[in-house]
Amino acid sequence: KGKTTKFMGRDNTYFFVDQYNNEFNRGIQPMKDGYTDNYYMQMIENIRKYKGAGKYPVINEYKNISINGSFEDWEKVKVEFRDTVGDTVHRNNKGYGGLHYKETSGRNDIITCKVAVTPKNIYFMAETRDPLTPSSDKNWMLLLIDADKNPKTGWHGYDFLVNRKRQSKKATVLEKYDSRRKKWKDYCVVPYKYAGNKIEISIPRPRLNLSKNKFTFDFHWADNPKNLNSIIDFCTTGDSAPNRRFNYRCSFAPDKPKRKE
Repeated sequence: KGKTTKFMGRDNTYFFVDQYNNEFNRGIQPMKDGYTDNYYMQMIENIRKYKGAGKYPVINEYKNISINGSFEDWEKVKVEFRDTVGDTVHRNNKGYGGLHYKETSGRNDIITCKVAVTPKNIYFMAETRDPLTPSSDKNWMLLLIDADKNPKTGWHGYDFLVNRKRQSKKATVLEKYDSRRKKWKDYCVVPYKYAGNKIEISIPRPRLNLSKNKFTFDFHWADNPKNLNSIIDFCTTGDSAPNRRFNYRCSFAPDKPKRKE
């Protein structure tokens, strides 16, 4: 009676046995370092195995896009990928045991993304809730692409990175991950344009190894992650679309032309 034990950074007369170390923690809440959000991801995986998941949409026709900053031609692209609105709110709150949580990296709140395809190119568009900040900002509106859907290749599965470097207001750099050297390398320059709350990028299909008539790939938008050393920065800083470590899946399978009678 009256004895205390170290728990959650202070002397307490109580403690939760199921949270006393990383291995035997039965909570699902994410944490920095340690197991990060592994339990959360496992929970989602098992819920999907039990309840199932909806089918992802398929793009079935070509749509040509002009990279000019007008964005009117994107209205004819019906398939869209949505993200949570309002998840860039800054945090400045007291925590338990004398901790204080402050996070102000939320910047561009990504709300909608689209993809369009032509025989030569793949086009990407992202829309934010408010007007975009200047492109000179660090880690501004990054696009990561997992072209082969293989988590064992690339940086955490991502084979290509767009927009970390920009040459001008019209040209940005597509980087490819060098798995042997474990670093991003410049691959080619691609056109981009942004205005108001939207950005659009065009990438030649051969550059992404997506020249076949049908293909599927995963992609992820991120703005202002702390760095690209840890993928958990997608969970704790800036904004990600989709949230955390998830990806959007884009599938292209053109409709067969109708036979004439």
